[in-house]
Amino acid sequence: MSSCRCLLGAVLWLCLLPVAAVAEGYRISPGDELSLRVLEWQPVDGQAVEWESMRGDLRVDAEGRVTVPFLGPVDAGGLSPDDLSGKIAAGLQERLAVTTSLDAIIQVTAYRPVYVTGAVRNPGEYPFRPGLTAAQLVAQAGGGGLGQGNGSVDPREILTREGTMRLLQLEGERLAIRRAMLQAAIEGHEQLVVPERQDGGTWPESLIKSENEVLRLRRERRTRELATLDNQILLLLNEIESLTGRAEALELLVESARREKENAQSLAERGLAVGSRVTETERSLALTEAQLLDVSTARLRARQAITQAEAEKQALRDRDLIEDTRELQRVEEELERVLASLDTQQSLSIVETGLVLGSGLTDEDLTMPEPIVTILRGKGQDAIRLSGLETELEPGDVVTVAMPRTWGRWFDDQRSRVSQ
Repeated sequence: MSSCRCLLGAVLWLCLLPVAAVAEGYRISPGDELSLRVLEWQPVDGQAVEWESMRGDLRVDAEGRVTVPFLGPVDAGGLSPDDLSGKIAAGLQERLAVTTSLDAIIQVTAYRPVYVTGAVRNPGEYPFRPGLTAAQLVAQAGGGGLGQGNGSVDPREILTREGTMRLLQLEGERLAIRRAMLQAAIEGHEQLVVPERQDGGTWPESLIKSENEVLRLRRERRTRELATLDNQILLLLNEIESLTGRAEALELLVESARREKENAQSLAERGLAVGSRVTETERSLALTEAQLLDVSTARLRARQAITQAEAEKQALRDRDLIEDTRELQRVEEELERVLASLDTQQSLSIVETGLVLGSGLTDEDLTMPEPIVTILRGKGQDAIRLSGLETELEPGDVVTVAMPRTWGRWFDDQRSRVSQ
């Protein structure tokens, strides 16, 4: 059987040689997509028979496991495709009591994506393929897109960039006024305090009016909610006052019923009253005391409801303050990101204009500084950092593109040349 198994393994290896070469040394991780085939060696027929029912696709979940028919969840994270193949084959052979040679074939059909961020036109997630380098990924993401020192710029890119800058400017204005509205809400102002523009211009009146309207609606909503609780408290106070008056009346009735009971008992002891009279006075006293207890309990519940309503009023104020503060932090972060993007787009626009108009510039003038590329591989304490455009990537790598310090000086040089 051992020789048959070796023969089967050799046949499979020859069939999958290109894939095996790619996957050599690769370790399976969450997010990978795998394909599974199971073959059984039939010594009588002298051939391998595939189990069609086992053919299928497997996805590695967040915990690094795959679900295999008849086996259930199987740990796959950190294993090579060959290691996982042997693990599945051994598990199936033991679970299904197969006496002939059995082999599982695991292939990686889709790797985890790679990510690019930083100074590129289109940051985000990109599919991985074996042999992908950092330079190729940066090129896909639109890095270094101002021409390669030849002064060639697509006019469509200029138009697209102008539209992008306009959208960023509008978004920045919206976020700046939204920030002012949130600050006014936190400080309790009835209208937002319009900040000064850096360019000395005026804010769109429609935008200010819209945010003031939002501020007014927020204030009215809070006023209505607080008024509802105040009305509830007022009703409870009236109820307590009414219950207090009723309790006082019942206390008088209880005192009267006690005296009547004592008189009845005294007369009964002297033989001047029957026992039923005493029983009747006792029943009347017990009934009146029960009513007084109910009124006292209702009055206590009303006081507890008032305390809860007061707590809800404070919680309402705290909730609005917390929500407004969180929203203000989010808006400030988004505004910072938009302004940074706008500044980058404006700088790129100046350079592109220079490339179009700068017929007197030399190739050396038009050559942009090479970006700094950093690759983060792995997570947590096991993460490592690599660098270089020619670095071959692995699935899950995060590539960060940054421009060197000479980048700003290069932009300044282009601005000065364009203005001359």
